[in-house]
Amino acid sequence: MNKALNVLLAPDSFKGSLSAIQFCEIATQVIQEIHPHSKVIARPMSDGGEGFVDSFVFAGLAEKQTLWASNALGRKTKAQFAWQPETQTAMIEMAQASGLPGIRQEERNPMQTHTYGTGQMIKSAIDLGAKKIILGLGGSATNDGGAGALQALGIPLLDNKGKEINLGGQSLRQLAQIGEIPSSLHEIEWQLACDVTNPLLGKDGATAIFGPQKGVTEQNFDALESGLSNWAQVIADKTGRQAKDIPGAGAAGGMAAGFIGLLNAEVTPGFDILNQNLKIESLLEEHAIDWIVTGEGRMDTQTRFGKLPMRIAELGLKHKVPTLGVCGSLGCSPQDLPEFRAIFSIINSPMHEIDAFQKTPQLLNDTLTSIFKLIDSNR
Repeated sequence: MNKALNVLLAPDSFKGSLSAIQFCEIATQVIQEIHPHSKVIARPMSDGGEGFVDSFVFAGLAEKQTLWASNALGRKTKAQFAWQPETQTAMIEMAQASGLPGIRQEERNPMQTHTYGTGQMIKSAIDLGAKKIILGLGGSATNDGGAGALQALGIPLLDNKGKEINLGGQSLRQLAQIGEIPSSLHEIEWQLACDVTNPLLGKDGATAIFGPQKGVTEQNFDALESGLSNWAQVIADKTGRQAKDIPGAGAAGGMAAGFIGLLNAEVTPGFDILNQNLKIESLLEEHAIDWIVTGEGRMDTQTRFGKLPMRIAELGLKHKVPTLGVCGSLGCSPQDLPEFRAIFSIINSPMHEIDAFQKTPQLLNDTLTSIFKLIDSNR
């Protein structure tokens, strides 16, 4: 009889092809088929983007709330956030309402896309009695600095004639002043979850780095960049806060800068928030874990710079538990990431990207089967 294993699953999503929950479901089935008496602890993870809400709900730490909100182009979409009534805390994934998955490729136009729907989600949480908002930033279709969300929360954004500016990144150039911020918003603790450290402006800023996937072109770049620059200046005039240079201010099309500047929000790596709430280290200490399995869609030399799988592997090293990395695409040698005991790509032969996306669940199943049969044979 195979010796039982204690395995901790802590993956991020394979964006566009497999959620972190699906990864955990497949891995749990594989491990228990090969090692029937094993204990598998599943903790789907997120850096603040896709799957952030599910991470809390799956772990039993929060309940889901569902509402209709505007997507990035103003169409109604169903969105969900996580709610902890006992702590009066809401965990909100801005991409649920304002993300790229909600609009078609040909519709991507950051001159028009906006974050108003995220503001509607936040308002719904406030109506429930939220005293703390944890806002996951990532996967946005927007470049409006979070202006739309703040308008939805009742903050007047006015042009030089005292008229409310329109939604979308193109309107930030018309912003001349910010009206009175509702006092109730200052009573809330605001925490932004993201894993990027980009400033708002410049060659490493929101428009330059994240804009192209949202539809930023040579033709609209200057208008969007100058809009965010004006946004930062008007915020500074209002509150005295220079949000534009704070690490992470460029996250989610500059949404972080808006919430830092007007609501004094703090930026925290998404992993740190989940580690604190899901108590990953406590699991390693209490359950004599034999193996950790983590991963995401692509692992490469950038994985070293604070990416979620690396943070998990570092915890493994700290607690002397070997970590396996599993990814869709491996863009470096496993020797480049020595924190992992081994790294595996699920791509087992040359194939088109579309085929790989469609076959991800089966490819993951096959890869994990090979891994845990190998572990069994080496014991």
